[in-house]
Amino acid sequence: MQHRRSFDDAGLTFRQLIQRPQGVFGFGVRDALDAAVAETAGVECIYAGGYSVALSRMRPDMGMMTMTEERDAVTDIVRAVSIPVIADIDDGYGGPLNTHRTIEEFLGREIYDPRTGHVRRVAGLHMEDQVFPKRCGHIAGKEVVSRETMTKKLELACRLRDEISPSAVIIARTDAFNGKQPGTLQETIDRIVAYREAGADLGWPEMNTTNRDVIAAIAKGVRQQLPGYPLAFNYSPSLEWYEDFKPPTFEELASLGYKFIFVTIAAAHAASMAVYDYAVDFKELGAEALWNMQENKQNHPTKSHHEMARVPMWQELLRRYSPDEEGRQRKGEGFKK
Repeated sequence: MQHRRSFDDAGLTFRQLIQRPQGVFGFGVRDALDAAVAETAGVECIYAGGYSVALSRMRPDMGMMTMTEERDAVTDIVRAVSIPVIADIDDGYGGPLNTHRTIEEFLGREIYDPRTGHVRRVAGLHMEDQVFPKRCGHIAGKEVVSRETMTKKLELACRLRDEISPSAVIIARTDAFNGKQPGTLQETIDRIVAYREAGADLGWPEMNTTNRDVIAAIAKGVRQQLPGYPLAFNYSPSLEWYEDFKPPTFEELASLGYKFIFVTIAAAHAASMAVYDYAVDFKELGAEALWNMQENKQNHPTKSHHEMARVPMWQELLRRYSPDEEGRQRKGEGFKK
């Protein structure tokens, strides 16, 4: 008997989320564990950024990661959660042919979730207009391709999206803004408008500034030509927001039209600080560091690494399909449910 596969339409869910007045926040992760923990905490959307994945391998976001490395990391992340995942595909990893394969690899993957029995895909992708090889938008020396070059790549990406996974979103990022060069604010607005005409579902103006006047001016300029067009905003940890006299809140950004707001490397910053502090504790306290951690985590959702790894689900599968597993688990020592 053939069974019809059950799909979770993550792209449609994401589209519904950005229609809300407050839009949706994307929590930036490095890997599947980060994503699963964030979902447990109530996060509604995951951002799988190139810098986070690169940093998990101790690489900078300077074009050193391959498309397949990012694809495989994103596949694990999508499998780990039931919420939409937006993935970073840099500049498409090259020219039109590279972009063609990238869209196929990311949007064509049907990822099975053993918890629900459903198949899902990545909810959307974002692509930027930097010269290959790209670099983080907050590392000096980046350059952008011509507007025509990017619009053609977007036309290709959107056509393939329509054929492979029609509900998935394509986010077009421009790195044209440079606060040191006059005219780049208007160029940023013009590029977002052009990229919308090429089919992009959201526009992302990458900005190396916390200046609310600049942030508002770009949003206003886009709205004048594209009323209601949703924008994406990178609340980047590369910028010292806490030093700003009055940094914009998520609510203020959403009111300007930035409906997808994300912290690109949220998990990496939190984890690196936590791991460092824990390592210092071991150096200074020895075994007491573990005792303290266990005591502090008694009522925490991440208390058990077995639960985080979803061992009960796999134990149940073994009991169902391995004839002697029930007895082995019953007689054996260790974690079981």
